[in-house]
Amino acid sequence: MVLVYLIDMDLESLLNDFFVFLSANKGLSINSCKAYESDLKFFCEYFKHRKLNDVNLFEYINEQKKLYKPASLNRKMSSLRAFLTFVNKNYPLGLDLNNIKNIKTSFKFETPIDFESLKTLFSDTRNGLILLFFYATGVRVSELINLKISDIYFDAGLIRVTGKGSKMRLLPISLDVLDKVKHYITNIRSLYTNNYSKDYLFISKKGKPFTRAAIWKIIKLESRAKGFDLHPHSLRHLYATHLLENGANIKTIQELLGHASLNTTVKYTFVTDKTLNKAFKESDFFNK
Repeated sequence: MVLVYLIDMDLESLLNDFFVFLSANKGLSINSCKAYESDLKFFCEYFKHRKLNDVNLFEYINEQKKLYKPASLNRKMSSLRAFLTFVNKNYPLGLDLNNIKNIKTSFKFETPIDFESLKTLFSDTRNGLILLFFYATGVRVSELINLKISDIYFDAGLIRVTGKGSKMRLLPISLDVLDKVKHYITNIRSLYTNNYSKDYLFISKKGKPFTRAAIWKIIKLESRAKGFDLHPHSLRHLYATHLLENGANIKTIQELLGHASLNTTVKYTFVTDKTLNKAFKESDFFNK
């Protein structure tokens, strides 16, 4: 087995090549590449002055298990697996990547919230509109912060979002919500605009596009002020659930959410027994 040190120059070069690969070959967005960078930051520090071999890699993974909860650990392991697969093509390390395994987790269902209760979150402020926009469209955080005014088709009631893998999709949106968007653009957003604002729909008071962390903070603070404890994905879950409960087809919801797998979509719905029974009766061909 060949043992090497990843010195500063080698490491920086490898990371840059990896990010170019993710962007050009995998079609990942800048935010997705930054997520990989964040996941790999500690790994790079750890192996600056250590030999990258199976023994040290095993010790590193065990340390990570002590630091992170299963969901966070699995994300970091997925990033590490992808990076080391790329590294193995440049250095003959002979690493056994089978040791980098995700641990099984049980999906945590959150308590569903009815629409009447949710309405208390949707004020005429910028933050209130951000919460409403998440619920009204089911977009991801990355999709919301990158949304441009030019991506909104006001007359048609549609928005264009760019999802994972730079895949674009059109989403329907209520005209009532779009009226609130128009009000925000004219009366609130116009107060913040500057050279940094460009065409981004949601901007901070400094006129800059929001970061993912800033959006998470807004959702947390606004929801807790109303007695909830939500995050952006909570509203995405509720969007899917309420569509299903009101008769939407699960395949349609999959398209709206931009999921590659239907299994992922199912996890995004707080399915009740009543909803399942209704869906079964509607599709029970034995009684037709």
